[in-house]
Formats: sequence, C-alpha cells, structure tokens
Amino acid sequence: MLRSKLLWPIAGIILVLLAYSAYWVFASQQLRKGVDDWVADQEAAGYAIEHDGVRIGGYPYRFQIRVTNSRIQAPASDGGWFAHLTEVRANAMPHDFSHWILDFTGPVTLDDYTEPGSSLELNATDARVSLVYGRRGETERVGAELRDFVVTTHAGRAPDIQAIDEVILNGMVAEDDRLRLRMMVNGITASPGVLDPDVEREFGGTAALARIDLEVSQWSALARGANALAWREADGMLHIAESELEWGPAHITGSGDFTLDSQARPDGRLSLRITDPDALANALVESGVVPEENEQALRLAAMLAPRGPDGVSLPFRIHEGGIYLGPVRLGGID
Repeated sequence: MLRSKLLWPIAGIILVLLAYSAYWVFASQQLRKGVDDWVADQEAAGYAIEHDGVRIGGYPYRFQIRVTNSRIQAPASDGGWFAHLTEVRANAMPHDFSHWILDFTGPVTLDDYTEPGSSLELNATDARVSLVYGRRGETERVGAELRDFVVTTHAGRAPDIQAIDEVILNGMVAEDDRLRLRMMVNGITASPGVLDPDVEREFGGTAALARIDLEVSQWSALARGANALAWREADGMLHIAESELEWGPAHITGSGDFTLDSQARPDGRLSLRITDPDALANALVESGVVPEENEQALRLAAMLAPRGPDGVSLPFRIHEGGIYLGPVRLGGID
C-alpha cells in the first residue's frame, strides 16, 4: 500500500514533465518557423539575410532564440548598407510569449552606412531591448539599456556621436494612441571634428546628461510609414513634459510643445529654466553661437526674465526654420 502511494505522485510528476517537454518541443518548432517567416518577409521587401543557423535553447526555464553571425544587406531604396552581427539572443518565459528581451553581443559592423565606402564598428558592454506585444502583434511597450557604447570608424565619415556611457529608455503606446517615452543618456561624446572648435572649447566634447520625458499624440499616423507630413495632417503633437541638459556651462531644464510646419520642420516652443544664465551667455558668445552684436540683447533678456529656484526662465523657439533663445536668433534649420 505504501509503495502504491509513492508511485502515484511520482507518476504524476513524470506525466507533467512529459507534457511540458512536449509543449516545449512544439513551441520551439513554432518559434523557429516564426524566425524563418520573418526572414522571408524581409527578403520579400528587398533585404538579403544570411546567418549561421537559428538555435532554440533555454530548456526548461525559458525559451531562447539564438542567431549567430548574421549578415544583412539592405536594398538600395533603404540606403544599401551592410550589417554583420556577431550574435543576437531573444529570451521569453514559457508562459508569456508577448514579452521578449533581445540581447546583442558585439562587435556589430556597419558598411556603407554614413556614406558609400564607410565602415563602422559598434561595441558595448551591455546592449539589450525589451519588447511587449499586444494581442494583435503590435508593440505596446519598449525598453532599452545600452552601456559603454563606442563607435570605431574604420573608413569614411564618422557619425556625430563617438561614445555614450549609458542609455536607459522606456516607452509605451497608450490606448488613446499616444506614445509615452522616457529617455536618459549619460556621457555623450561627439566624434572628433563634429563640433566647431570654439564650441568644443567653451562647452567641452562630452555632454554629461541629456534627459527627456515626452508624449507623441497620433502615434499610429507617424509609425505607419514614418510619414511626418501625414502625422502633421492628423494634428500630431509632441509634448515635452520634462527635459534636462548638462553640458559644460549649460545646465538647462524645460518643457513645451512642438509640431511640424508645412515643410516638415519643427515648430514650437520650450520654456527653459537656466541655472546660470551669465555663464551660458558667456559661452554662447565666446563660442560664436551668438554673434557679439546680439550679446547685449541676450544678457538683457536674461536679466529681465523671471527668476525662480531653478534659475532664469527664457523661451526657446523654433519657427519657420529659425532657432531662437529669448529674442536672439541662434541659427536655422536647413
């Protein structure tokens, strides 16, 4: 009798393990088919994709899709660039295929990306993306973490950014068709020669912090084909709830709203709070961003502007291609 009482629980455990193993094998086959279907869709769109194989692992705790030595050639209509990824891993829990975490192992090489003949190598100690999908397969949430990101230029023109210490990003699409995005970037270093020498002398080559909390209304109109004018016609609006920049003498926070004009240029206004307006004004004039003839106008605007615990408040505007800080024009958008 005691022996039969022990056999039933053991048999039940074995049955559960067999059922779970059968489910795991079936699900892994479906995942492999999903990867093959995705590759086929991209190739139908003109991309050429090769790799050294798709491996499904992680049993019994998770599902892991591992793709090694991927080579992707974009069609000429999308720039004709070529990318080589050392390894990409996608992980999901057995009970939730709506949430995937992608982990990239470097280096990643990009050829013909900034210009024909260019060659870039991308490295990071940590690069991962979190994706949460809805019932119809649309992306509802996205998160990303990037640390110790470095771009090495082997040929051609270097990109504007050479290195980033850290990026943390979180975004979600709400039911009212608004994209809500928060992003913080630490240690942004410009590539050599990107900044004007006078600007780099006054502000430095590295921005310590850039942070933004924003909402994009009518998100589906922008996400569908990335058509900026279609988003404008749908009355799309970019609302910046909070932003912050620390770059040399510039310590600025602000909030405001932007849309696009008829030529798809940004149009709107930020209410800026400047911690040390005198230091910023000096740097803007010495770097040549603000011409000397506008120096007094800028200082007068800073002197007359409202002051609070966070510093002086000044408007930052972009209108009809012009960029203005208070009454002073800083430049334009081509």
